[in-house]
Amino acid sequence: MGSAVLAAVVLLLGSAPAPVAVAAAAAPAQGCSSASVSVADRTLYEGTPAPGDSAYTTFTFTVSVTGCAPTGTVSYKTEDGSPGATGPADYVPVHGQLSWNGEASPRTVSVDVLKDAVPEPNEPFLLRLYDPVGLNLADDLAAGGVLDDDGADGPPVVVSTDGGKICWKVCAVGVHLGTPAKAPVTVHYRTLPVGAGEPAYVPVKDALLTIPAGASGGDAVVKLLTPQGEAKFVLELFSPSAGTLGNARTEVTIKPGG
Repeated sequence: MGSAVLAAVVLLLGSAPAPVAVAAAAAPAQGCSSASVSVADRTLYEGTPAPGDSAYTTFTFTVSVTGCAPTGTVSYKTEDGSPGATGPADYVPVHGQLSWNGEASPRTVSVDVLKDAVPEPNEPFLLRLYDPVGLNLADDLAAGGVLDDDGADGPPVVVSTDGGKICWKVCAVGVHLGTPAKAPVTVHYRTLPVGAGEPAYVPVKDALLTIPAGASGGDAVVKLLTPQGEAKFVLELFSPSAGTLGNARTEVTIKPGG
């Protein structure tokens, strides 16, 4: 500011303005590494199409960043496996860019894989990170492992409920696969009334059960109320993420007391 301008400010305000502190850019913490990005593999069953369900299984890849105050961008794109899945016949190709502006939360990239009912070998595709700006590439390549669920590599995936079930206080209906899961399997379930009158349970419209990789089953849980006498309902499975439904319905009997 020139002396003439400063004199004019003093005359107008009566005194010279106090100096304004300007925040300096924060220096990187001592010993802090530069920011790097990496993408993790994702393996899921391909899925079998069913009426009313989506025609795709969505693979969600996690892109993580490490280091101090990451600021920058990285591009991504899908690539066919060699051999493996090919786009767009087996999956929907995607490309784009991810960005960070000082915070280190992970980003995600979603790729839709087309379901089918044809037994075939497992088919990988790739997600590649490239063209980093302001970031380093720690792991630039992830495999999308598309597992067959139709019987090409072992028994097909079949999701079923246990047979008739009797419950007291809490009701957990067993849901099982024909073989241990190679990747997580989800299935929705709901309750259906039997007879008239107030239900002796909390109705379920759409709950989700996840059977983790390595497991061969899980429990569909329904909260019970205090019945005045014996009561019944039906538990129904629908929309499995892999394979087909076997025994999709089971009748449950609620006993008082217990």
